[in-house]
Amino acid sequence: MLLEIGIALLLAKVVGLAFEKIKQPAVIGEILAGIMMGPFIAGYFGLNYLSDVTEGLAHIGIILLLFISGLETGIDELRAVGKNGFITSLFDVSIAFFFGCLAGYILGYDLKVSIAIGNILVATSVGITVRTLMEMHALHTKVGELILTVAVLDDVLGIIVLSITLGHGASSSLIKITIFFILFIILLFLIDKIKEIKLHIPRFALTLSLSFALIFSAFAKSLGLAAITGSFFAGLIFSKLPQRRRITDFIRQIGEIFFIPLFFVWVGASFDFSAIKEIGSLVALFIPMALIGKIIGCSAGAKICGFTARDAFAVGIGMMPRMEVALVVVTTEITMGIFNETLAHQVLASTILLVIISSFITPILLKMVYKGES
Repeated sequence: MLLEIGIALLLAKVVGLAFEKIKQPAVIGEILAGIMMGPFIAGYFGLNYLSDVTEGLAHIGIILLLFISGLETGIDELRAVGKNGFITSLFDVSIAFFFGCLAGYILGYDLKVSIAIGNILVATSVGITVRTLMEMHALHTKVGELILTVAVLDDVLGIIVLSITLGHGASSSLIKITIFFILFIILLFLIDKIKEIKLHIPRFALTLSLSFALIFSAFAKSLGLAAITGSFFAGLIFSKLPQRRRITDFIRQIGEIFFIPLFFVWVGASFDFSAIKEIGSLVALFIPMALIGKIIGCSAGAKICGFTARDAFAVGIGMMPRMEVALVVVTTEITMGIFNETLAHQVLASTILLVIISSFITPILLKMVYKGES
């Protein structure tokens, strides 16, 4: 086990760094490292591939990843988001979700599976877009600022949609979701009251934040919600603390050095090459629907907010990439038993292909379409 984890971390770092050198996301390299350590490469040579222990550590990586996302999103930042951001994000999330459900319906899947596919398509990761806009010196234009705003809101709305749609049982699920959000509001109120209290206990805020992320994730899961729902909203709660930046840096170090790379290695190791043979019809709808849904949703929202057609289209292009959250959502749904075993491998393979394709084509299309502020 120790050898396995050591090799996984080293391989993830080396391959991830290699991808960064060619200006591609390190996460793709980490997934590739997992494929190398999985049953179809390491297993082919009779080597032991990733164990249940590594899978458990990978799930902690998911929790920390979403906790960091909540910390960085921040309650105060959400309050400061303007009307344009809310309108565009609502269009984005609803249309992307609809396109995912539509793809599932066309393929003949039942309602639960179609909804699960819709959840995957809601996720957005604009790291690629931000880097491209920075290279073009266009990050602080109307287009760049709207993309950043919508990306923040997408995370929140995406987690809420996931919580609502993946609850177990309609009426009981609604009650449990209500309980969760009531407690969330109460905790926000309490932390606002006690955030200035100083305790002379070394690194207490750091330990408390990490503990709370795990406990609130467990609480969300006990209500039938996804554990990542708890960790994300735990991050929003702790974003109210004065030590927010210190907590974020601390969790990021723990996560990015150890747990989070193991999650993406585990995702890669779960990749079933035999599933590729049978995902033709799924990919033929899944990937185009994922890309077109974001373009239509964001472009429509931005156009309603007064953007020119060209700039609105640029916002839609910029919101196409999928990355960490899409992979977290699909693995969460697989863990919850939404898909049967065969379909689980096919959906995971399709999502990984979506991550790779959207990451490659977004910078190219953005540079072709985006012309700066009009």
